[in-house]
Amino acid sequence: MKVIKFICLPLLLLILLSGTALAAPASAPTITVEINNSTISTDIPPYLTQGTTMVPLNVVKHIPGITVAWNNGTKTVTIGRSGETITLVAGHKTALIGSKPTALPVASVLLKGRVMVPIRFIAEAADAHVAWNAATRIVYVAKADEALITQLQSANLGEARTAALHFPRVSALKQIPIINESQNQDYYFPEGTAGRFFIQGGPGISYYEITGNYAEEIWSAKIDYSVPSSAGLFFIPYKIVDQAGKMPSYKGSLAFYHLMLPVMEATYGFIDATGVSRTVGQQNMNLNEFFEIPGEASSSVQN
Repeated sequence: MKVIKFICLPLLLLILLSGTALAAPASAPTITVEINNSTISTDIPPYLTQGTTMVPLNVVKHIPGITVAWNNGTKTVTIGRSGETITLVAGHKTALIGSKPTALPVASVLLKGRVMVPIRFIAEAADAHVAWNAATRIVYVAKADEALITQLQSANLGEARTAALHFPRVSALKQIPIINESQNQDYYFPEGTAGRFFIQGGPGISYYEITGNYAEEIWSAKIDYSVPSSAGLFFIPYKIVDQAGKMPSYKGSLAFYHLMLPVMEATYGFIDATGVSRTVGQQNMNLNEFFEIPGEASSSVQN
């Protein structure tokens, strides 16, 4: 069907006299791109088309493990990764991975002097994990480096847990409004492990699990400490007033670090399956950096 390009004069006068304007479509909320926990800024905003997020070429340069080049003469994007070359041509829906043609969900395009490319295709070609949060309109690209992955497997639980907290994070959960006036940060790990953990600050708590080269937020919640409840976590038995995702059903013993931010010291110890806490000691501690707790044995499976 052809688009009508003109409005007849009587209709235009009727619209103006009635005080009614033809409303332009509302612009969609801004899309944010986070690569390894850092928000990437750009002068041309990312946008969605046919279910694919398009971003300026300078955004994907931040993905670890790849090099990116643009040939203005041939309108070609060349991506290098692990000795292999990937090429995309503006306007073409087929890319080459080495010499193998691969269909693209959306062709790269030129927009306001910028090259826009499909971020998922490029990130996954670089062996990165990509996650889209429809609630917050954030695109996450996560790729922990080999050193961090190796550190996570350390027999020293302090080193392994420090690695875990530095893994790039992704989340598909809605944001829960939290006012955190606490001067403490609390961490809980299933005893003997590093790849699963809770982080608590004030009334807010989140649970993460590490898979491959990223940490995913599985559950988050807001807690009302004025109302005891058996429906909450066994180690925080208070009412949950808002939550997103699925609360973990873990019931075993936990190792905990209670970091007092003003003095950067932590008390630490264990919480048994009945919720009884036993403090082992206190020492200096930096944010998201851990030490071994005396008496804790490493599990054979860190994750």
